[in-house]
Amino acid sequence: MKKSLFTLVCTALCSAAFCATVSVEFDARHSKIIAKEHSGLKVLYTMKGAAKDFYFEMRADKAAPLEWTSYTISFVPSKSGSYVIGLSTSGDTKKGMNDWIEYDKIELVNAKLNNPSFEFKSVKGDIWAWRYYNKETPKVGKDDAADGKNYLAVTRNYTARQGITVTAGKKVTIKFMARSGGMTPKVKTPAFFSDQVAPRAK
Repeated sequence: MKKSLFTLVCTALCSAAFCATVSVEFDARHSKIIAKEHSGLKVLYTMKGAAKDFYFEMRADKAAPLEWTSYTISFVPSKSGSYVIGLSTSGDTKKGMNDWIEYDKIELVNAKLNNPSFEFKSVKGDIWAWRYYNKETPKVGKDDAADGKNYLAVTRNYTARQGITVTAGKKVTIKFMARSGGMTPKVKTPAFFSDQVAPRAK
């Protein structure tokens, strides 16, 4: 199914000066794991105080393109334990609008991610193994997914999260596909949490 004309127009208009960038968060505040090395996207630390040693965010320099694009991130954990991966964006670029980034086909080396292409659903119809916070997040049964038929769309406020286990000294590499999902007007929506046991946001 093709995107709506509205979404395509909004996406085209914001493809140059506007549009969010790809952003992936790594949170090990519970495990107190320091990422000793990083490579791939630009590294940002958005936490203050001691928390920033155990949380980092890797963000693309340029706005996400309209086509599915491959990205690679890697880091080396200081000790064994768990990280929470958060699929996110750099934030909304126009007042009153949600700026979406779409993710699909996530591949990990030296760590395991459940349902990496979002193909499996729970008994309640949610995308299995991921915790997300907006009913607009899943894109189910689409013929333009990067892999299979489903993908996820997130904003800065509506991320998708899952925990992974890492091993001390073993470089974790994450490959994924992402693209701009365009902009949609912000509307008030009722509180929603997917029915998974994936980690909640702090």
